[in-house]
Amino acid sequence: MIALVAAAPLNGQSTKTAMQQDPACQSLTPVSAGGPAPNNADIVVVRWLSHMNYELAYRGNVFLLDAYYDQTPRRPPIGVDVGDLKKANAIFISHSHFDHVSDAPRIARQTGATIVGAVVGNEAYVTRNGVAPKQFKAVTNADVLHFQGVVVETVLGSHNSPQALGIPADYVQKQQAAIQAASLQQPFTESEKKRDAEIRARGDDDPKIAAEGVIDYLFTFGNGFRVMFIGSHGGITDAQRQLARRVPSVDVALVPYLFFDAGIPPLIDLVKLLKPSTVFLGNQDGIGTMGWASNYPPALAIREVSPKTRTMDVIYRTPVCFNTASKQMFFGG
Repeated sequence: MIALVAAAPLNGQSTKTAMQQDPACQSLTPVSAGGPAPNNADIVVVRWLSHMNYELAYRGNVFLLDAYYDQTPRRPPIGVDVGDLKKANAIFISHSHFDHVSDAPRIARQTGATIVGAVVGNEAYVTRNGVAPKQFKAVTNADVLHFQGVVVETVLGSHNSPQALGIPADYVQKQQAAIQAASLQQPFTESEKKRDAEIRARGDDDPKIAAEGVIDYLFTFGNGFRVMFIGSHGGITDAQRQLARRVPSVDVALVPYLFFDAGIPPLIDLVKLLKPSTVFLGNQDGIGTMGWASNYPPALAIREVSPKTRTMDVIYRTPVCFNTASKQMFFGG
């Protein structure tokens, strides 16, 4: 167990003691799956649940960010199944591609949670999968949502693509071919191919998604602790620049890292824009060792441009607790 804490007192206890003793900071079970919620009103718990899936727990709120748990064959086990997720206030969807939204309808039906996302792609997918209209909240750029102790602002983002990021058109194909040749992975069996196709058919592929259907979310907890969630990144948008002029820095950024080395420059652009104190890198986990991108190269690049920014490399479900008042951090589990 590693703890980065300060000795400043909080309600008669040190920040360290408060986070060490909080059950939510010691459990690997997500709150949405029946794990303990934080007792201390100043603690927000962040858990990475693979790909761009995250859970935020704070003052009775349970937020799920993206919803892709029933995944394509051979991906690493998360440790929770879709059927385990029984508690959530809201599910915030970055965009409607299968690997970001596929399980949102089922989770909404199980929990009663509201699905929040752009109309493009999301509305059609969730309604045809049995979600009541009242459980879908359509958002665009600059909408503001209020929860107990939390304000959520929406920002129009953009979808990643080699073209949008200035990456050579054949880079991804060559990269994937090289990884497959170097790995010990055998080709999918016929049953795996069928399963893969079934999962990839979920979600929606409306061509408008890239420009109109990607939503970023800025969560402000308590008196000003900010968490930014960006599920896909195809270059800095005007809306993101406008936000950065108003909000000069964030405490935590949950951002995607993909395309291996080619993905580092656009990631650095985000860090320069958001100026986060802590960065979680999602979307880098793949099949086998060869498919799991190393966080060291992007972490070194981030440190070069922002020496005080911490880059997180955590295992699925690890509770990372932040005190929203003191802004100190604690690793549990």
